[in-house]
Amino acid sequence: MVKKHSKKGFIIAIDGPAGAGKSTVSRLLAEELQGMLLDTGAMYRSVAYFGLRAGAKTERDFAITARALTFQPSPDRRHLLVNGIDLGLKLRSPKVSQAASSVSRFKAVRDALTRRQRTLGKSWSKKFPVVLEGRDIGTAVFPQADYKFYVTADSKVRAMRRFKQLKKTGTKIKLSEILRQNQHRDEQDSTRKHAPLKCAADAVVVDTSRMGIVQVVKFMADHVRAHRELV
Repeated sequence: MVKKHSKKGFIIAIDGPAGAGKSTVSRLLAEELQGMLLDTGAMYRSVAYFGLRAGAKTERDFAITARALTFQPSPDRRHLLVNGIDLGLKLRSPKVSQAASSVSRFKAVRDALTRRQRTLGKSWSKKFPVVLEGRDIGTAVFPQADYKFYVTADSKVRAMRRFKQLKKTGTKIKLSEILRQNQHRDEQDSTRKHAPLKCAADAVVVDTSRMGIVQVVKFMADHVRAHRELV
């Protein structure tokens, strides 16, 4: 069922497991629709990154970090600035990735970031299409999102993509280790007590295993545009 929304803005929820291509697809879809990107995964990674730097160990420690961080869009509306900084690849290291998965299991952290995500999403969508990318956007953060996609891919394909990404940054790691890490993270994300990773019942599933980025973005943009013509 297509939900009514304003002429200018609307919300697109994109969920899926690690390495499925969500971040790249979300960024390019936001560009294609001349909208804004809210990378909620980067928010959890930021809590992990700053928490680790501060020596955080408990749920309370990381919750304090989550509440202390500020988030705003970059001038081009394609990146999330944390405390006014674009942390870029610092948030993509294996250490931060694993810590982010653990941190996301903390209810106090999820509550703090979910409130922030809803506030930002509602505010931005008054003027622009807003693409939110994460693991529980369509099920917990914005269950009434105008459009929902669940982006996934074969586990080996996802591991290879991650391997190539890390190789470009000079990170030395075995493909088998990335596959193990992904499987561990999938297990953590899908079985956590609070807002686990799962596909929303009304989401469009997009398997990117044999699709190029351009194909995926076109498919999603065409879907949104076709349905908006019916509103």
